[in-house]
Amino acid sequence: MSVSEWVSIFALGISLVALYFTFKKDAHHIRLTLNKGPSGLSDFISINNDSSFSVFISSIGYLPLGGKIEWIDRICDGKVNESFEFPVSVHAKSTYRGVILGDYALKSKQYAYCVQLDCGRTFVVSNTFPCKDYVKLRLLSLLSWWSSGRIGFKKNDVHISKYR
Repeated sequence: MSVSEWVSIFALGISLVALYFTFKKDAHHIRLTLNKGPSGLSDFISINNDSSFSVFISSIGYLPLGGKIEWIDRICDGKVNESFEFPVSVHAKSTYRGVILGDYALKSKQYAYCVQLDCGRTFVVSNTFPCKDYVKLRLLSLLSWWSSGRIGFKKNDVHISKYR
């Protein structure tokens, strides 16, 4: 094989890898924002779906520092002020504003929330975790995103267990 053929094969390989990550990135691009309520008794979570199609949130989990994920059964829609059970749809190129129901904001001073899609991909957000611990959570989230939810976080069964 000539040098130009090797260069062409190498360029094809790089192009395929770039194409793979481009589609992987567009598959689910979720950004999270967490804000405290006015009295500090509740948390408001914004789930921004930058993808070009709707996604379903299968659950939101509460994660205290050094603790186990506690999956939340319901969320309140911040726009219509109504409580919903999971799964919740987040339309393409839109933001879902939710209020976390329960006393989770009072349970621990250092905690995070994780948002899990129906495919298993999990995203995390925290304003109170120490930097080192939050970086570990973000790495698990990135691993979950790259593996399409197969590794990183355990898949919840909040909305599945109701139908058993």
